[in-house]
Amino acid sequence: MLTDGLSYLEGIPRDVNLIKAHRLHRLNAVLTATGPARFGEWMAGRLAYKSFDDLIETAELEVTLHFQRCAREYCNGDAVSCVVLAGWHEKEDRPAIYSIELETAGSPQALLVRQNADFEEKHVATSLTELSIIAMPPTSREEFQEAGYDLIADVEKVDPDSYLLHCMEIQRRKRFDGRHVVGGHVILTTITASDVTKRVVPTTNGVPSGR
Repeated sequence: MLTDGLSYLEGIPRDVNLIKAHRLHRLNAVLTATGPARFGEWMAGRLAYKSFDDLIETAELEVTLHFQRCAREYCNGDAVSCVVLAGWHEKEDRPAIYSIELETAGSPQALLVRQNADFEEKHVATSLTELSIIAMPPTSREEFQEAGYDLIADVEKVDPDSYLLHCMEIQRRKRFDGRHVVGGHVILTTITASDVTKRVVPTTNGVPSGR
């Protein structure tokens, strides 16, 4: 999982070194979320489970309830978020990544997202869904082709640093409501059956090292 470090406060860049992937207590699993800058960290601290398998069984309800509470208490009832859970399934001995898109009823933020041509009708999952690849903000096939991105690469064989950084460099160039929404440092989170590790991935003048 690759995450950037950019956040805004009232339209002004606030942080470029934000940590957006948060390890879940005692699990080889992490949570990240778009939307309010601290929302992912806030929610991760409220998910306590014995295993990633147990988490996924009830995650849709739990995540939705926490999202609604956060929106109500901190966002004046107006919030949009794409929540991603990545972890290691103990019973099946394999990694997995899940996503769900959430919005409050009648949310002006949600309307703003839908009116943006780059985001219109590009939903990831309206219910908790296991996906092989997730990119937020979403990138079009045309953008991938223009950048020479290999969409059919064997993900078991590619170098994650350069492969995921290439995708992020495409996202960095996208604008939403007049602003770039991806930027700052780049953190690669790796999940295995025994551990979760994070490290900063170096770039050179905004271009992935080694490309």
